[in-house]
Amino acid sequence: MKRLSLLAVAAGCVMSFQAMAATVAEMVEVSNPYVRMVPPNAPATAAFMELKNTGHSDHALVSAKAYINKVTELHTHIHDNGVMRMRQVQKIDLPAGQSTALKPGGFHIMLIGLNAPVEKDQSIKIDLTFDDGSTKTIEAKGRPLMPMKGMKMGMMGKQLSNGRNSNPMQLVMHANPAFPNLTGIAIKNAQELGLSDEQVGKLKAWTQKNGDEMKRLFQAVNMTEKELIQDTLAGMSKAELMAKFEKTLAMRKQIAETKIDCRDNMKKVLTAEQFDKLASIYPMM
Repeated sequence: MKRLSLLAVAAGCVMSFQAMAATVAEMVEVSNPYVRMVPPNAPATAAFMELKNTGHSDHALVSAKAYINKVTELHTHIHDNGVMRMRQVQKIDLPAGQSTALKPGGFHIMLIGLNAPVEKDQSIKIDLTFDDGSTKTIEAKGRPLMPMKGMKMGMMGKQLSNGRNSNPMQLVMHANPAFPNLTGIAIKNAQELGLSDEQVGKLKAWTQKNGDEMKRLFQAVNMTEKELIQDTLAGMSKAELMAKFEKTLAMRKQIAETKIDCRDNMKKVLTAEQFDKLASIYPMM
C-alpha cells in the first residue's frame, strides 16, 4: 500500500514537471492564419489568425517576425472621436483557456516594408514569440482583401462620388480620391509615428501655406460639378457642358499636383521609416 502511494506521488510529480516544462509556444494553438493581399505598390499589410491559450495561466504574445518585409509590429485599433485608428501595442494578452482573435478591426500583426506583393495562397512564414521567450513558427496563406464589417473607417468609408459633399475632408477625397491627404493623418498620428515637434511644425507650415488655396479648389470643383448636373438637366448644349467639364479637369489636375508636392515635402520632413509607417497607417484611416 505504501509502495502504491509512493508510485502515485512520483507519477504526480512527473505530470507536474511535464506541465511546468511545457512552453507557452507549445500551449498556444494557432488556427486560420492568413496575410491580407494588398495592391502591388502598397508598403504594408497585416496578418490575422486565432490564438488559443490551452494552458491554465494567462500569457501574452509579445512580438512577431515575418520574412517578406522589413519591420513587423503588433497592432490594434481604437475608436477616436468616432474614427477607427491603428495603434502599436507592446503585447497581445492571451487569457488562460480562451481564444483570442487577431482580425481586421482588432488586434493584428502589421507587416511593414513589403519586399514584394503578397500573392494568393502564398505560404508566408511568421515567428510568434511569447512572454516566456518561446517561439512558434507558423505558415500563413496569402488571402484577398476583404471589407472590414462594422468598421467606421473615417472619411474612407463615406460616399464621396455624388458631388454633394460639404465637409472639407470629404471634398479632399472627392476632388482627387487617387491622391491621399497625408499631412492631416501624419499630424493626428504624430505620437504613433514618432514625429518631433520640429517635424510637426514643418508639416503645419506647409498646410498653412497651401491650405487656403486647396480649400478654394475643393469648393470650386464641388460647385462646378453641381452646376454640371443642373445644366445637363436644364438642356445646356454638349459644347458648353464640355467646356465647363474641361475647367473641372483643370482644377482637379491642380489639386493632384499640389497633393503630389505635399507627398514630396513629407518625404523630406519624415524619415524613410516614418513615411513607410504613415503609408501603412493611411489605408486604415
